Parts: sequence; structure tokens; C-alpha cells
Amino acid sequence: MMPMATILIAFLMLGGWALLSATQQWSARRDAHATAAAAARAGAQGDEQSLRIGAVVDPSAAAGRAQAILSASGLVGSVVVDGETVTVTVFANVDYAFPAPGFPASVSGSASATAVAGVNGNEGG
Repeated sequence: MMPMATILIAFLMLGGWALLSATQQWSARRDAHATAAAAARAGAQGDEQSLRIGAVVDPSAAAGRAQAILSASGLVGSVVVDGETVTVTVFANVDYAFPAPGFPASVSGSASATAVAGVNGNEGG
């Protein structure tokens, strides 16, 4: 009976460790995706100056707004502005309670947002 109980306890501890590590990794990935989405939306918002000259997105201002969201979150990433679409990729470190080989030290998340003119995307009268 004692060896079976020892094996059962060892498997339960191993399962608890794996579940905790997977939860911490999932949380870091969720934060990376949420930050990427927020930065992409902020970058795709049109500003007054670019709307006055007929453009929806000023690439330098869009990248600046997206980078401001990244710096406020404390994460690092890259911002790519392609026409009216802003794509943000964020990298986040995973802080494991019990680090072990085989689990990634960092995760990434990516999101895109496309700017449209007008409240509903159509400029009508």
C-alpha cells in the first residue's frame, strides 16, 4: 500500500506542477495578445492632422501611439504600418513559479487593426 501511495502522490504533484506552469504560460500569452490588440487599435485611430489632409493613418503617428501602449504595459514588441493597417507583435516573458526545461521562457502575441474613415466606415452625407 505504501509504494502505491508514494507513486500516486508523486503523480499528483507532477500534475499540479504541470497545471500551474501551463496556467502561467497561458496568462502571459493572453496578456501579450491583449496588449498587441490594444496597441494595434490605438495605432489605427485616425488623428486630426492626417484626416485634414485626406489620409486616415499617419504612419509615424500610428507607430508612436502603438509604442506608447507597449511602453505603458511594460512589454516589448514591433509595430508595422502598411497603408491603413497597423500590425503589432508583442513578446512577453513567462515568470514560472517552478521553472523547468522544456517550457518556453517567452511567448508572443500579434494583432492587426485597420483604420476606416467615418463613424461607420463610410463617409456619406
